[in-house]
Amino acid sequence: MQPLTLHLMGPIEMTGPGNVRLTPRGMRARGALAVMGSAASMRVLRARLQDLLFSTREPDHANASLRQVLREIRIGLGDARDALTSGPGWVGLDANMVRLDMMARPGPDGQMPEFAADLDIDDPEFEDWLRDARMHAEQAVTPAAPEQALLPVLLTADPIASDPDCGVIAAMMMGEAAGRVCDLVPMVAMPDRAEPGQSAIVLSAMANRLGDGIHLLVKLSHRPSGRLFWSHKFVLDARDLNGGMKDCTAQICVGILRVLEALRTVDTALVVSLADVFSYNQARLHRAEQALAGMDDGVNASLTMALRAWVLTTQVFERLVPDPQRTIQEAGELAIRAREADPYSATALAVGSVVEGYLNHGQVSFWLAQQAVQMDARNPAARYAYSQALTDLGRHKEAHREAQAGLAEALSVLNPATWQMRMGIALTRLGQFDNAEQRFEAVQQFAPENRPSLRFLAALRYRRRDEAGAQAALHLLKKVEPGFSLERMRSDDYPVATLRQGGLLGVTRSGLI
Repeated sequence: MQPLTLHLMGPIEMTGPGNVRLTPRGMRARGALAVMGSAASMRVLRARLQDLLFSTREPDHANASLRQVLREIRIGLGDARDALTSGPGWVGLDANMVRLDMMARPGPDGQMPEFAADLDIDDPEFEDWLRDARMHAEQAVTPAAPEQALLPVLLTADPIASDPDCGVIAAMMMGEAAGRVCDLVPMVAMPDRAEPGQSAIVLSAMANRLGDGIHLLVKLSHRPSGRLFWSHKFVLDARDLNGGMKDCTAQICVGILRVLEALRTVDTALVVSLADVFSYNQARLHRAEQALAGMDDGVNASLTMALRAWVLTTQVFERLVPDPQRTIQEAGELAIRAREADPYSATALAVGSVVEGYLNHGQVSFWLAQQAVQMDARNPAARYAYSQALTDLGRHKEAHREAQAGLAEALSVLNPATWQMRMGIALTRLGQFDNAEQRFEAVQQFAPENRPSLRFLAALRYRRRDEAGAQAALHLLKKVEPGFSLERMRSDDYPVATLRQGGLLGVTRSGLI
């Protein structure tokens, strides 16, 4: 059996082959692992462990509590439960099964992690032990050299099919889904020809024909552990395959993306969270930008640079950076380099359009968005960019239709707030204020940190004389936007062009805050 690894620098983690997480949830169970892992030969007297974890409890109660802690560790280890071993008066970890990792790896902010960073056990004996252990760890460990981020690997297995036609249909959908994912996230997709021990997510399918229906069972599993992460059964109408295949492909794509987002403790997980990339939260956007900036400029250079440009542009739109001009210039340079690396990338073209739109280069933005949609009309970034470019040219009905179509696509689950925002802006430009307000309220449901939707809600509610609702939106805006004031919102450089054009800035003279 491949050895387990106990990580003690940073959060306590016990991982198995393929980086499968075997860490117990309980704080004291993780504390017990830290004590055993740092002891000589990874063995500690039961009485000593009991005193460290339960010094304030009666002996009988403390002994029962320790048994429960050890039981929790053993359950967490699953099939590797023999790694927790014991003898006369002692308990520990089997050195033949558990490898100790004391390497200190810098985090995204460049800070070195401390020993057992996630432990906070309210026991004076343990607190003393932990303080001493951390002091010793600072002197004993050596920082690890920065590691190059490894991109997750997606392997597409040949489908198992009842007849050649079903096999071709399944292979087409799997191949398109894999390609579509690689247009949106930094990862490597290839046929299932890799080495048997390579860690990867495997996309497989079984297809058979029953009457006029083609039944397709699609699975996403992990190699080499064999764990099943996602499966879904689709039924296609063999008499009309076009629509069904498109929907099936999109659902497979969404399944892959959800698995990648969920596998934060498996080494096939995304280095960057797509949810962070499409968020409006300052900390999450910063985390995404840092992760993307540290990626290799190889396989996914165009996509990586395009996503960085998207994140930077969002930060500028959301007024989250101290120097918007410098940040948007950096985003523009990244967008150009992304298109140079892959002139046919719909994502790179779309992000370039968004950046140019911010710079008020309407015709350039529209041209890039058109090119993006021509390359891939189902790419969500392309549809978004096209809707925004139409808005900038004053073609608001078309912009609204594009946003509606984008929201109807399966991949809209990646950033539903963005589509609701685009529809709300188009409806505001069209003077359909009540419908627009509903859209901005939907934005808040998906992304409470979104600042533009709060500006619109404050203005639109005030217009219909809902002063309490307007005031509530303004208070939320003040909470998420440091330094916000009605006077600032009224200034010429504040990003409320749509509200200013629609004569909706009366709220700035309301004195509600």
